[in-house]
Amino acid sequence: MKTLVKVLFIMLSLLTVYLHYLNNISSQIQQELYQDIASGNFRESSTARFNVLDLDYPNISLTALPMKGLVARYLYLGARYEEALDLLNESKNDNPFIMYNESLKQDIFYKLGIQDSVVYYAEKAFTGLPNNQKHFIDLARAYSTYKDEKNYYKIDSIFKKVETTDVYQIWKFYLASVLTDESLISDYAKEKALYVLENFKDVADEQLYLSAKYTINGKENIDKSLSLEQEGIQLFVEERFREAALIFEQAYSFDNTEYLHLENAAICNYKFGYYDRALPQLKSVIDTHSPNTGQSEFILAKIYFEYKEFDNACEFIRKSAAYEFRESYRYIGEYCSSTN
Repeated sequence: MKTLVKVLFIMLSLLTVYLHYLNNISSQIQQELYQDIASGNFRESSTARFNVLDLDYPNISLTALPMKGLVARYLYLGARYEEALDLLNESKNDNPFIMYNESLKQDIFYKLGIQDSVVYYAEKAFTGLPNNQKHFIDLARAYSTYKDEKNYYKIDSIFKKVETTDVYQIWKFYLASVLTDESLISDYAKEKALYVLENFKDVADEQLYLSAKYTINGKENIDKSLSLEQEGIQLFVEERFREAALIFEQAYSFDNTEYLHLENAAICNYKFGYYDRALPQLKSVIDTHSPNTGQSEFILAKIYFEYKEFDNACEFIRKSAAYEFRESYRYIGEYCSSTN
């Protein structure tokens, strides 16, 4: 009996050592694979590593990816698509909840140009794990690449599942997708584009904002407004204020999401002495766009002071100062000492 126990103990110890050996080999190769995948560097000679790698143990990588899926990703880099698909099919039950295999299959079929399979696996990956940036982008790409009206309108429906996300790249790709056909842009898409302009002001991505503007007003109108803006700036530099005001007003008519066009028109009208025109424009900037810079409030205060409406002048110079508009500070004493 003792002999049997010893034999079993030795066999268990050997098995444990062997399993540790397999884990160590797997860990070393995984590290090399991740480095190559991250750099996009495929080397045919490197596939020899797989000859000493047991893909069935461990069948899950250190980052919880299916091992066969990880190797398939490497083969995908080398355009060895058939071998990659075989491995993905073999590992379909290895941590299926993360939809890694489905996502990679979508990538492969996209490279191969097999439309139905691209859409099928992109939909499957997104449905299985919707709050995933890559899954949304892949599906939106599939719908916009292989577009018809049916697929086009699906872009809105899939975005509704992730519209609470604060990942701006998802918003950016959604807007890029709906812009593939401006004639089909929905009211929902325009509503979401306006949300981007109002809620992603701190994101330093000009393309995101431009896509939102294109979605709301159309690329042709936005490009026209930008061209007029440059013309208005040049007229302002030349101190041709009334002409500049008219040009900025035109720019705003093409892009009513850009408050600077309207504010610049108001400033030019103010400098020209056209206060009755500047005043409602400044109020519209504040009430409609709420830029919170203090500049519109500052010019309003100056106009009200010229009109001898000292209570209003004091109110708006204080509001301007509250937004830390520096020029306002030296006028607070003068404007507010004149109030009744």
